[in-house]
Amino acid sequence: MQNVPYTDLRASRRGSPLPIEVYGTNWCAATQMVRRYLDRSGIPYIYHNMDVDPQAARQVEWWTGGFRSHPTIQIGGNILVEPSMDELRSALRQFRIV
Repeated sequence: MQNVPYTDLRASRRGSPLPIEVYGTNWCAATQMVRRYLDRSGIPYIYHNMDVDPQAARQVEWWTGGFRSHPTIQIGGNILVEPSMDELRSALRQFRIV
């Protein structure tokens, strides 16, 4: 299964944001909460399901020292590992995405 861009057809409310990639699993409540927030905010992102994409899982393990932490979010090259919603919103504000 390919990594599927979610919300990539939606226009961002703040123009063209930095690339956002969400690495997670479909069964993880925190991953789904992040995805719902981005969807409802109209923020485009690419979702990588680590359960079906071994390369995505290896990438997260490399970033985290061997752990499959989810969600892991990359925003413009910066990595957030299991961020709280406040930490995610803060990062999005920092990069002027929201």
